[in-house]
Amino acid sequence: MTNERFLELVSECFAALEDNAVSLPGEKKPLQVLDTPLTGFAAAEDPIFEQFRDPEIIGPEFRLPTDYMSGAKSVVAFFFPFTEEVRSRVCKEEEPSSPTWNAAYGGNFKLVDEFLDALVSRLTEEGIAVFQPNRDPGMVRVQVPVSGGEDVHYSVSWSNRHAIYAAGLGTFGMHRHIITEKGCCGTTASFITDVELRPTERKYSDVYEWCLRCGECSARCPGGAIPPDGLRNLKKCSAHGGAVRETYGGFCGKCLTKIPCEGCAPAKARSN
Repeated sequence: MTNERFLELVSECFAALEDNAVSLPGEKKPLQVLDTPLTGFAAAEDPIFEQFRDPEIIGPEFRLPTDYMSGAKSVVAFFFPFTEEVRSRVCKEEEPSSPTWNAAYGGNFKLVDEFLDALVSRLTEEGIAVFQPNRDPGMVRVQVPVSGGEDVHYSVSWSNRHAIYAAGLGTFGMHRHIITEKGCCGTTASFITDVELRPTERKYSDVYEWCLRCGECSARCPGGAIPPDGLRNLKKCSAHGGAVRETYGGFCGKCLTKIPCEGCAPAKARSN
């Protein structure tokens, strides 16, 4: 299978999503949730996956693509941007947990699963095997204290964000989200396959190359979890997110909107 044929299947399966919209209270017109995904490819035996086992990156729990699938040839990564209308509404809603964000973010996992199910079914019909690490019942997630216990690090057996980085779609930001050409406000997916696909060129060399380091996400974070000159404190972020869910029954997500990299990669554009 060629990359071009694979991307045709991606487009067809995404266009066939039946529930890519939410109805907000008092509104007649449904709101589309996700835009067409960015798709990137990495060779399963790319040395970068071995690097992810470094405790300073992910950790020893990380498993290589070939650990999951004998004969693995490629890793496919997806970034699904939230639509411009979703993002603009969230920017205007000042509640601790915005109604639009709750509806869109709360339903995106179902949408992505539906898309993956359809795509994997089409690939299977063509004799192509797929393994989805995030659906592996043996998925491992170990919490490791850092900075004297003031923060935590998660050593996991698989990471969509790191697969996206390996597949040439973007780099990380101070907020620890992935920044793509369509920004950071979106959701992710990835899987391993036994078909050889042409790797996407990684047009960056630094992990944070597409981050402006402007500090806007720090100012936007209501939980004080992102220092102006550092990375998001996962312990503080988790505590704030838990409080928002308990008090308001929804999600935070403030650091993904109303910032320069919300819907684009400004640092990448500046360097071109």
